[in-house]
Amino acid sequence: MLPVLLHRVGNASQLLTALDGLLEVDPRALETRSGDLVAAGETVDEIGWLLALLASASGARLLLDRRERGGLVPVVACVRACLRREGRDLAAPARALPGLAPDVGEGWQLPWGVGSLLYLAGRTQAPRAALAWTVAESADGWSLACPAPQSDDAALFERWVAKQLAPARFLVDDAGCALGIPRAWLRSPP
Repeated sequence: MLPVLLHRVGNASQLLTALDGLLEVDPRALETRSGDLVAAGETVDEIGWLLALLASASGARLLLDRRERGGLVPVVACVRACLRREGRDLAAPARALPGLAPDVGEGWQLPWGVGSLLYLAGRTQAPRAALAWTVAESADGWSLACPAPQSDDAALFERWVAKQLAPARFLVDDAGCALGIPRAWLRSPP
């Protein structure tokens, strides 16, 4: 995840450097390029949240009270970029992703769990293959499901879910794997 985030930081830095150079030539250029500055700010904000998510999953408490309702969108995009660096891919979601509830754990566990499951399952795919996956709401809550063969990582992930994400459940069968998520933890997409 870190190489992907560093690449995105580099892209944002290049944009800001270009804007700075343009302002040296034409001090009024910001009036016409303010959209670029807004885009760079949004990108840096998203990268900051993802870095805090990564640090929190590594033991630091950086997210604190910051919550991102739309946090699954950048997590899924980051997982896709990570898989693509390894010659695999992640299929686009079939519909808008649900929002994260603001009061789940310390704020990092659920998006980290979703990202981890997609990444681990994606790594089991053949080179150049895209992992198909779904997020669906049912009477029992939410389910993130994908076809993935059994792997050593599945047992580690199952223990992590039991420790960090209970009462969510990790389920594995012949069809693949799924993360069962309590209904109150996600919000239906608009």
